[in-house]
Amino acid sequence: MGELVVVAAGLLVVIIIYSMLGFNNALFLSEHSSNFALALAQTTAVWEEMKAIDFATILSNYTNYTFNITDKSGNNIGKGRVDIEDLGTWEKATNSTGWSGRYKHTSVVFDNKIWVMGGNSSGGLENDVWYSSDGVNWTQTTSSAPWSGRYAHTSVIFDNKMWVIGGYNGNFSNDTWYSSDGINWTQATSSAPWSGRFRHTSVVFDNKIWVMGGWDGWEEKNDVWYSSDGVNWTQATSSAPWSGRTDPASVVFDNKIWVMGGRGIGLKNDVWYSSNGVNWTQATSSAPWSARAQHTSVVFDNKIWMMGGGGGSYLNDVWYSSDGVNWTQATSSAPWSARAQHTSVVFDNKMWVMGGWDGSNKNDVWSSSGYHRLFKITITACWQEKNGRVIGEDTNLNGVIDPGEDTNGNGKIDSPVQIVTYLANKGFPQRVFYKE
Repeated sequence: MGELVVVAAGLLVVIIIYSMLGFNNALFLSEHSSNFALALAQTTAVWEEMKAIDFATILSNYTNYTFNITDKSGNNIGKGRVDIEDLGTWEKATNSTGWSGRYKHTSVVFDNKIWVMGGNSSGGLENDVWYSSDGVNWTQTTSSAPWSGRYAHTSVIFDNKMWVIGGYNGNFSNDTWYSSDGINWTQATSSAPWSGRFRHTSVVFDNKIWVMGGWDGWEEKNDVWYSSDGVNWTQATSSAPWSGRTDPASVVFDNKIWVMGGRGIGLKNDVWYSSNGVNWTQATSSAPWSARAQHTSVVFDNKIWMMGGGGGSYLNDVWYSSDGVNWTQATSSAPWSARAQHTSVVFDNKMWVMGGWDGSNKNDVWSSSGYHRLFKITITACWQEKNGRVIGEDTNLNGVIDPGEDTNGNGKIDSPVQIVTYLANKGFPQRVFYKE
């Protein structure tokens, strides 16, 4: 992808890709005239103008903007155009998957696929298993796994297997199951020593599976357990310093386990971490994101990301942090509906949000590369050569595609002179990739 540059200030991020995208390279080379040089210089000048102003002004002043290409005497010889395409923050992969709308299911990435397992749907508690290699097309491996239909369980990838841990199946369960293909499942234990529970959280850390918190029918839990095989479990602590809670989010980041938010005596927005599961440190007692439960977190772009959840109302905000203390809001309102009890994974260098509850069961799938807002900007120039020939598809030189001009049917004005850029409004420090 070229060279990596880290920018430490400002709101405008520019990825510059100069593309001489001629639809006829031979023509481009043979007619390298003074008019071509003028078109290139004046197109580049527009780009330099845009680089010097702020993000909002670019969007306001340069959307569908056209400019004249002139010769040395100031006579109009062509037309340039700026097209700004809003790529958004999140892209909808599909509005409706093969799996039924559901909440409190689990999702993992395994064997280069996204997997969805169990959950609560309009049909009741599910024990089906689905996978997708693109987030759009889904295949059911089994409609009825040997573990009972359940929701609010957890799933992890450990020892090159998918695991299903605990949850509610009519009772609070403490069984553990694993599979290497999503079809054939083996019960590791029918009764782990931690109390049967749901709405807990799990991670894989230090070559062990960890189970933390949740509700066992009697109280919100803050115990921490680990296992190196899913069968034999050791209690790291019976009472972590973070208060007993259900529906927190957890990740492994910076070689530590992190626990964030949840519901105990009220909703939480505290953040805790531990390097051993026994000793815990509070990163912050009150993160800037509103107190919530039933949210999701992933690690992406060397940051902790937190998405949605329930905090008195359903949420669709997205936040990130590089240290668990300082948080930046990527967006206050993602395009997916405000929801809780969804799942999130990182797959194909994107973050994914799947299913959940927004007042009804969801089975939509969304992905994001992590930008707050990403725009593709194309600056194109078409002009008339001294012999009268128009270079580029805008043969009428009016800055729009007229009937018959779009010879390759891509809906864009093509020319040997195009500057393609990407602008991203995102917090810093910021990665900038570019290639020439």
